Amino acid sequence: MRLWRRRPREVTLYLPMRRIEHLFEAPRLDPFAPELEGYDPRPGLEVMVRAVQRAARRATLRVTVGLPGEVLTPGLEGHVRAALARECRRRIAVLDDDLDGVRRLGIRTLLWGLFAVLFINGSVGVLGTTEPGSIEDALSTGLQTVAWVVLWVPINLLIYDLWYYRRDRRAYRTLRDLAVRVVPLRPAEAGTGSGPHGRDDERPK
Repeated sequence: MRLWRRRPREVTLYLPMRRIEHLFEAPRLDPFAPELEGYDPRPGLEVMVRAVQRAARRATLRVTVGLPGEVLTPGLEGHVRAALARECRRRIAVLDDDLDGVRRLGIRTLLWGLFAVLFINGSVGVLGTTEPGSIEDALSTGLQTVAWVVLWVPINLLIYDLWYYRRDRRAYRTLRDLAVRVVPLRPAEAGTGSGPHGRDDERPK
C-alpha cells in the first residue's frame, strides 16, 4: 500500500443516474437488487467534491452525468449547471459562516489557554527545584503536561479544523463554475440501471 499517492492533474467523472435529483440527494438503492451492487449510494455532488479534494489544486475536472433518455429535456444541461452553481454558492456561504465561527472560537480559546499556561507555569515556579521521584517533582511534571494539553484545543481549531473547512470551500468554488455535461445513459446502463454512480478516471501527470 502506497502511503503517498501523487495527486492527479486531470480527473474525468462519469455519473450515471436514474434521476437528476440524485445529483444532490442520495439515491435509494434496493439491497435485494444485485444489478445495483456497483451503484454509489452517495449524491453525485458528494462524489464530485471528493474527486476535487483528491486531485491537485489546479487539476482539470470534467464531469458527465448520464440520464435515461426519457428524462432528457431541451435545456436540461443548462438547468443542471445553474442548479449546481446555486447549490455550491449556498454551501460556500455556510462554510464561510462556519469558518468565521471556528476562527473566533479558536482565538478566544487560545487567549484563555495562554493565560492558563502562564498560571500553570507560575505554579511550577513556586514549587522551585524538586528532587527526582518526589511528590513535588511529579506534580511539577503533571502541571507542565497540563499546560501543553490546554493549548491543544485552540491549536486544533486554528490549524486542523480551519484546514478542513477551507478544503471543502475550495472544492465547492471549483464546482461552482463547472460546465457539467448531460448525456443519455449508455445502453447497458439504461437497460439495467446498474453501473457505478461515481466512476472516475484519474490520470496523474
